[in-house]
Amino acid sequence: MTGVLTLKSALSSGRLYEFITQEEARGRGPVDRAEFDGAVDRVIKERQSEDRTSRFESGGNSSGKRIRRDTGQDGSD
Repeated sequence: MTGVLTLKSALSSGRLYEFITQEEARGRGPVDRAEFDGAVDRVIKERQSEDRTSRFESGGNSSGKRIRRDTGQDGSD
């Protein structure tokens, strides 16, 4: 008897149909799409309100690079 096939291993090994059959046999059916979308929306909104650091830390255009200045030697002695 083989072990339980995980979704990750089913996807990586091309055995998705086998995974679906396994999960249906275990009594797991398809997800209610509206319920799933609502749960995802709630999680995304909660994370945005908790974690307000969604911008780059450097802020603006400060990449830390220095501009090389011309030394004044233009080659026209």
